[in-house]
Amino acid sequence: MQAEVMIGLGSAGVAGLAVVASTVTTILSLRGQRENTRATLEAQRALVSTQEAALRERTRSDAVRSQRAALYKTVIIWAEGLLGALSAMAPEQGKLAPGVWHIDPTTEADLDLYASDVVHTRFNALRGLLLGLVDGSGFADSPLVAWSEHGGHIQSVEITRTPPLDSSVERQKVRDKARADAFSLISAIRAEVQGDELAGYFVSYRLDRS
Repeated sequence: MQAEVMIGLGSAGVAGLAVVASTVTTILSLRGQRENTRATLEAQRALVSTQEAALRERTRSDAVRSQRAALYKTVIIWAEGLLGALSAMAPEQGKLAPGVWHIDPTTEADLDLYASDVVHTRFNALRGLLLGLVDGSGFADSPLVAWSEHGGHIQSVEITRTPPLDSSVERQKVRDKARADAFSLISAIRAEVQGDELAGYFVSYRLDRS
């Protein structure tokens, strides 16, 4: 009888341990489910937040791209007119008409707002280079801008001056550089608009339209 009691108590103990183990397992399972649910919700919130940020960035990028399309077209037309004027300059006539140098004030303001660093710097460096060649500008030399760039951003800028542009030799050097810089400006716009796969080389012929 005592042995049976001992066996019964042992069985009850085993059953109790099984219940405890089952309870612990259930609690751990529920805790794991809650943690998984919490992690899933946090991941979903993070995904939604990332998607919303991407949408805002895409909307902003689309707006900037839309503004740049018309703006860059105006700059290219200006650069082509400049190339024609530079090619037409004779050694004895070493000055540019102010109208060739000028560009619409609205375009200037839009360049400050919407142009990329690379295009903005190239455009303004070119305009500065031409100052000493513009008839009636009051400048005997020109700013000479040098810069480094990485990933579409300007890293550093250095500004010096050209020698006095009072000789045909010095004016010719500036004209040659201005022609190369005008094509470089157009090339930078093409690369930006057409994407990274563009090689960056092109051949262009222009005749004076005046």
